[in-house]
Amino acid sequence: MEREKTGIKKADSMMQGGLPKGSIISLTGPPGVGKSIFVLHFLLEGARKGQKCVYINLEEPRRNIDNMISQFNFSREFLRFVEEGKIVIKCYTYPEYEKLYSELFQKIKEDDNIQRLVIDSFNCFFSSMTNQESLNLPVEISSRRMINYAFSMLRKKELTTIAILEMHDSKHRFYYNIPYLVDGIIKLDFLELGTIERRIFIPKMRWTDQYRESRPYEISKKGIIIKEE
Repeated sequence: MEREKTGIKKADSMMQGGLPKGSIISLTGPPGVGKSIFVLHFLLEGARKGQKCVYINLEEPRRNIDNMISQFNFSREFLRFVEEGKIVIKCYTYPEYEKLYSELFQKIKEDDNIQRLVIDSFNCFFSSMTNQESLNLPVEISSRRMINYAFSMLRKKELTTIAILEMHDSKHRFYYNIPYLVDGIIKLDFLELGTIERRIFIPKMRWTDQYRESRPYEISKKGIIIKEE
């Protein structure tokens, strides 16, 4: 199995060397656990390999993304890849995304140079379910059509994709379909034991004998660092 490294060494070692190439991975967890930081490593690692990487953010303005990047030691290298076009960052408000999503995925479909994709966050697909006007279909049909179209296109393109899922929508009826559709699930979470202890757990990873226990990690100037117990 050909694999794509995440850029976090000990995370890759938990997955036999990295994510299966061409897979769709769900990155889940509550706010504050470092999901967006995790995908920065993923994008940077791809750019270092000469791959074109696309980061679609559907919740934050671009200045927030730039401020997040600037916190880390790799910020200059990351922003250099942005200037060179190796990392493409696209930020949309939900109304913008709602109008452009078909065109956006068509552009991704047509660009053969893209090898890594991040969607932050995939919950915006769920938001569209309450809007029946976009496709003039019942909510359930409209939402499933969007999700199935996206997954079908990504698999045909063989993009290695990370879709971030916020846990606050976990009670939504369509959330329960996602774990079955994706090829892998990486969970970031934290324990409150007088102090915050963040942990990473990989409950699902197709074609992989993944590490079967959770491991602690911390966030520093170097980004995410997974520690020994």
